[in-house]
Amino acid sequence: MDGQMITTPHSAGRRSRAPGSAAAGKGAAAGSALIIVLWVTGLLAMFVAGFAFDMQIEARIASASRKKLKAEYLARGGYALARMALMETLDGDVNNPDRTVYMGKGNDAQLRNGVIALAQGGGADFSRELDGGGISVSIQPENASMNVNSLIFAGDRQKTYEAWKDLFDIADVPFENRDALVDCLVDWVDENDLTQINGAESEYYESLDPPYSAYNGPIAAVEDLMLVKGFAERMPETGITIYDSVAGYLTTYADNEKININAAAEETLIAFFGMDRQIAEAIVSERRGADGLEGTEDDKPFKDINDLLSRVPVLDPGIGAHLTFTAAGRFRVRIAGQVGNLTHSVVCVLQLADKKLKVLHWFEGEQEKTPVVPAAAEMP
Repeated sequence: MDGQMITTPHSAGRRSRAPGSAAAGKGAAAGSALIIVLWVTGLLAMFVAGFAFDMQIEARIASASRKKLKAEYLARGGYALARMALMETLDGDVNNPDRTVYMGKGNDAQLRNGVIALAQGGGADFSRELDGGGISVSIQPENASMNVNSLIFAGDRQKTYEAWKDLFDIADVPFENRDALVDCLVDWVDENDLTQINGAESEYYESLDPPYSAYNGPIAAVEDLMLVKGFAERMPETGITIYDSVAGYLTTYADNEKININAAAEETLIAFFGMDRQIAEAIVSERRGADGLEGTEDDKPFKDINDLLSRVPVLDPGIGAHLTFTAAGRFRVRIAGQVGNLTHSVVCVLQLADKKLKVLHWFEGEQEKTPVVPAAAEMP
């Protein structure tokens, strides 16, 4: 046996397992590396996905910003169009009996028909379609609505009630609210501190948070009605506030107590004259002409009370004391610049006097909620 290695069972067993142990070690190392690679790949995939998502959001934000800016400039362009239309009403040929004289001065028939309508006491709508967007402009004489102050009589509560009755009817204001609303209106504008039966004076308003006082004078803006007790309440049938139901019929910019019959809507005629709806529809239809549209070639505005009575003979002649047939130089302009689903709005009241335009009211944004009313502001 000299020179030969003696192998025991234990040593033989150890040598027989060594190759398998090495393979297992290599397999474990490879598995760990694979797991690490998978983790890194997953993390990179998450990073790339997050980056792509962020870029998509940034692109959308940038696109929305561009659209918003473009809509704003379109609205400003609409304002320039409205300004031009109002200034055009000063052209001496606008009221020429031969309509073709003024119409022949340009090739924009929509604009020129609208200008003639405005000059004759009516309203007008304009639109422009542009690459990637559009403009819509509506101009209405402010005296197509009733001055809210002409409906409140500080020394006569019953007269005030009668003045608001038809408006409350068409606005569906609940009967149980009406007495209190009228009392609160009288208390809001009268100069004393005596409270009507269902009214409220400064003592009530000063107990609110935040406190304020009754105005004790004419209402400065229609929005001030929201401060008067009861007008902020919601009506159970519709859920809208009493203020919202009546505000669209009212203004503080019309300078007298008369309604412009050449611009007033059917609902306005019903609300302030209590007339039958069929009569109101007949008045509007008669002045719009055959196509039923305002500011078009076939419009037939009423010239005076005699013209109105001859064309709508069922009217009481006494209505003439409450009507006017011209715009009196003040106009409400509504403008929308639209790009895709984004709209930029401008709502303003302009006064045309001494061949100049002055802004009496200006709101700009998505919708008119809290208007800014500068005192005698110049045009921006």
